[in-house]
Amino acid sequence: METGMMKVIFEAETEVGKCDYQAEEAGAFRYAEPDFAALLAYTQASVSGRGLLKIEQHCYLRQGEEISEQPWIKPEINLEPLDESKEEMAKMAAAMHERFIERARRLLPERYLV
Repeated sequence: METGMMKVIFEAETEVGKCDYQAEEAGAFRYAEPDFAALLAYTQASVSGRGLLKIEQHCYLRQGEEISEQPWIKPEINLEPLDESKEEMAKMAAAMHERFIERARRLLPERYLV
């Protein structure tokens, strides 16, 4: 996949957990079955023709077809010089994705997990 002058070398989406982030607002007045959202961690790494690696990571909530931002985990964008092969940089991005998943699990408030 090409995005402008950037070529995607790694892309991954992982479910971090299921949550009911509107539980407190609904309270005792919820009569229907709860509808949980999946918290997803997403990483995309792309390289430019000028030797730059860009790694974007963010978390979002998916509830059915709806995708919304979540308030707990801030997005990250890292720029690195492309000083190794694309394969090595893709491995580095995969390792960063795993660390991002771990961080997201730590930062997700327990009270919202189901």
